[in-house]
Amino acid sequence: MLRISQIKIPADDEKTSIENKICDALHVSSDKIINWKISRRSIEARRHEKLSFVYSVDVEVKNEAPIIKKNRNKNVSNVKNIKYKFDDTGNIQYGDKHCKYRPVIIGSGPAGLFAAYILAKHGYRPLVLERGECLEKRKTTVEDFWNGQKLNPNSNVQFGEGGAGTFSDGKLNTGVKDKEGRIAYILDTFVKFGAGEEIRYDSKPHVGTDILFEVVRNMRNDI
Repeated sequence: MLRISQIKIPADDEKTSIENKICDALHVSSDKIINWKISRRSIEARRHEKLSFVYSVDVEVKNEAPIIKKNRNKNVSNVKNIKYKFDDTGNIQYGDKHCKYRPVIIGSGPAGLFAAYILAKHGYRPLVLERGECLEKRKTTVEDFWNGQKLNPNSNVQFGEGGAGTFSDGKLNTGVKDKEGRIAYILDTFVKFGAGEEIRYDSKPHVGTDILFEVVRNMRNDI
């Protein structure tokens, strides 16, 4: 797969398509393109330039080798499509696997939620212990506190299903390099359970608090 970076399209330009830019960068016709997807999108807003969207795009093309060999564009490179794979080293006794006890997860914040989700997907039947309330009750408790009622020390903005991030607009910034595909897996999972497709590629993605409530609840129900 090829990655083309620094594809700039002015925000007020409705005619220029990303696919046209791909063809220009690779010097190919559109019939050579099998598939493409946005891997990253940011905004270029320097003082002396037009407001533009800047894209990095992953492209699958026919006869890739000769295309990359002839291409001299420094913004075109080979890239591996890395997918996260759960390292199933345990033994479970449910079905055809073996494990003496069900795994226990303390807390249903982001880490606990994803640990439970992945373990459940692989048949481990995790038991999740959470000091706070489920999301529906927690939301009401938090709103009551904001309206002047007494603080519940076990279920508030910090504690409860979904963790502290549930009331922080669901910002998803990270500087960690995704060598094992973990970040992409997390974003794909959020999209699967109701988040917007754009969080997969926006440079500063956020789910949004209202949507995050639905995402967390959908994940819990699936687990």
